[in-house]
Amino acid sequence: MLLDPPGLLRPELLPHWPYARAVDQALNQRGIPPGTVRAGHTGREHGQTMYLALTWDVSRCAGPGGIRLTWQDDTGWAYTFLGPGHARPRKPLAALHRTFADPNDIADVADHLVLSRRLLSGERVREWSEASTVRAAIDAFRRWPTG
Repeated sequence: MLLDPPGLLRPELLPHWPYARAVDQALNQRGIPPGTVRAGHTGREHGQTMYLALTWDVSRCAGPGGIRLTWQDDTGWAYTFLGPGHARPRKPLAALHRTFADPNDIADVADHLVLSRRLLSGERVREWSEASTVRAAIDAFRRWPTG
């Protein structure tokens, strides 16, 4: 179950929170909930990028380390293999073709990564059914005056 992320905003005020909840629900239904979930946005000086970070530590993964999936509203999904004391460079998840990939497709890819430490072959091209609503909320969030 998704925990309230730390930060200045209540999570339900983040424009991409519905996407985070949908992804979390798909992962939980698959039986592979991440151990750590972060949701937030960069400041206006960094373009107000919305992000999610889902991390599975070594105890939840096959292989020698953990895995982190990250999402940004401008670039989509990427993964990083985490090892003892370091993380390998972040790489795009080519299987998740859409920026707002369908949460069930994300769960398919995450399941394969967590259980086998291998990338799932083929592309998942379905877009989440609520993507346009969240895009509009992100645009409105970026236009909102800061003070």
